[in-house]
Amino acid sequence: MTPSRSPALVALLCLVLAGCPDPEPLCPEGQSRCGVACVDLSSTSAQCGACGVACAAAELCVEGACQCRAGAALCGGVCAVTASDPAHCGGCAGAGGVACAADEVCERGACRAACTLDTSVACGRSCVDLQTDAFHCGACGTVCADARSCHAGVCADDVVAACFNTGQVVGLQAGTDVRGPSAAVGTSPQALAPMQDVLLVLDASMLLRQARLSDYGELPARTPTGLVPNQVRVREPYVYVLNSTSNTLQVLRRDGEPAPAPGPRFPQGIPLVNVGSVNLGANTNPYAFTLEDTAAGPDAYVTLLGNLQTDPSAGGRVARVSLADPAAPAVTATFVLPTGEALQPFPGRSPLPAPAGVTTLGGRVYAALGNLDARDYAPAGPGFLARVEPTTGAVDLLALGPDCLNPFWVLPVQGRLLVSCGGAATYDRDFNLTDVRGTGLVLLEADGRVVASLPLRCASGSSCALPSAGRFALVGPRAYVADNNAGRLFVIEVVGDTLVERKGPGPGAAPPLLVCPRAQGPSLVSDVVALP
Repeated sequence: MTPSRSPALVALLCLVLAGCPDPEPLCPEGQSRCGVACVDLSSTSAQCGACGVACAAAELCVEGACQCRAGAALCGGVCAVTASDPAHCGGCAGAGGVACAADEVCERGACRAACTLDTSVACGRSCVDLQTDAFHCGACGTVCADARSCHAGVCADDVVAACFNTGQVVGLQAGTDVRGPSAAVGTSPQALAPMQDVLLVLDASMLLRQARLSDYGELPARTPTGLVPNQVRVREPYVYVLNSTSNTLQVLRRDGEPAPAPGPRFPQGIPLVNVGSVNLGANTNPYAFTLEDTAAGPDAYVTLLGNLQTDPSAGGRVARVSLADPAAPAVTATFVLPTGEALQPFPGRSPLPAPAGVTTLGGRVYAALGNLDARDYAPAGPGFLARVEPTTGAVDLLALGPDCLNPFWVLPVQGRLLVSCGGAATYDRDFNLTDVRGTGLVLLEADGRVVASLPLRCASGSSCALPSAGRFALVGPRAYVADNNAGRLFVIEVVGDTLVERKGPGPGAAPPLLVCPRAQGPSLVSDVVALP
């Protein structure tokens, strides 16, 4: 009989004796261990549903099962790319398509003697565009894994989301809304931006991390940032990082050229060097910025949220920063936002302007204006957009209607403006959302006329987690809206003068996309970006 040993004694022996194996590290939420790797079995084509189960090249993994990917059809039990497959050209052979003759190629679903389009390259007997074909991306035979598309010869997701609470990023395919596998990057990813074949990941650990766009494998290149980095944007060869607690806009420059194709452009990551920085002032707490190109170089428009409780006078503004000289960025104008009665305070409330997201349209600047009370950061009045005329300095307010409280993010869409509203949210001591009012989206003309509004609400009688709209990205008329509560993306489409809830919590909509699942506690989708 083998004597029992206490766990403490076993641990001590492992410290002093050789041969005790290291314990296997725990996998992130939503992933399982396959050998030495952590894998998302729900959406990884190489490990679909179970370790060792691989989908075919023209298939992807959806909810743990292989199916034909976009652009492929099931022909005789095999997924075929009918736009370029000479055995099933234009459709499955005998069912709308044909098998091309032995001396023919298949181009855009038609048999031809040779490739005819300027964009076509012959890969065997298939005529393809190496810049856009997910089955021949950048080079013949390079198949984009999972649900990734081919962007300018680089395999990448169409939309990428950052999962702040679980330390992951996850992509999806636009249109089909098929979710790709999640990948661990950093500790608490706050903001994202694509650059070349790399995803820049701004992490709360005060590091700008990098990952391959092809699979989000983290790269060794890292760049220190300031305190509480909040947003990152790219204008080649420059990268701009906004640091909220350091009150700075940081300028980095790419130092190096991409490697020749085929293969990764930056196998070790993009070398970035600090070239300049501008301090926006003590307690300004810059929240977001947008870039506007001018003849002299880009200008950045930065929203200054301020510290509402200790120094409210430092916030409630939009700063213009000239980036014409990257080594010496400079504040060239400051636009003060309306206060007091202009914010139409609710009874018993004392509102302060708290700008968040910002964009430009038609030469004007638009800031999503949180209308908050410094005592509890709750909405103290209705939601507005602040509209700034940079040439004259004029500032006015555009009302967003009764269904929008705490405006959060704003982007132009089809010549109009789309605004997300975080709502009046109530949290318990563990940051669980217990109530929310006035969250959703608003579509308005540049002149301020509200065209449509869409409240985000759980269907009556359902047990869905309460929604709270955050940042969003646009792919054509479809908005992929981050959830501040339960790790979801809502898909809202602009259709004429209406907002249609394609995927969301409301009645009649398909379920939202669960991109950042978490077993317990809130899950914040901190950023969403669309790749060009």
